[in-house]
Amino acid sequence: MLVGVDIIDIGRIKNAVDRIPRFLYRVFTERELKYCFDKKNPYPSLAVRFAAKEALRKLHPAFISGIRFHEVEVIADRDGRPELLLHGRALEKFKEQGLGAVSLSTSHAQKQAIAVVIATKG
Repeated sequence: MLVGVDIIDIGRIKNAVDRIPRFLYRVFTERELKYCFDKKNPYPSLAVRFAAKEALRKLHPAFISGIRFHEVEVIADRDGRPELLLHGRALEKFKEQGLGAVSLSTSHAQKQAIAVVIATKG
């Protein structure tokens, strides 16, 4: 079993968006942006998605480089639970490493967001 975790200050995401608006389009997919900006305050949802993408990078050395942010997408399943969708090179590397089921858990408080990614081998 492999585990990756990341925590981020929500204010860092807001500051990045305020300073460099294109940051949103470099990091998040259209579906992620729609989900987050449908909320009164999009920044906690953006932050947990960013943390999830970083947690996947920390899951295994194969994900540290060569993966674009858009190749890792966080969606809500039918029950509202977060789910990782891998595309392109991220999906290829996942298969190359012989990884099986992947689980994602996210949470946020007033100032911080956290994500944990767990994957099985085989």
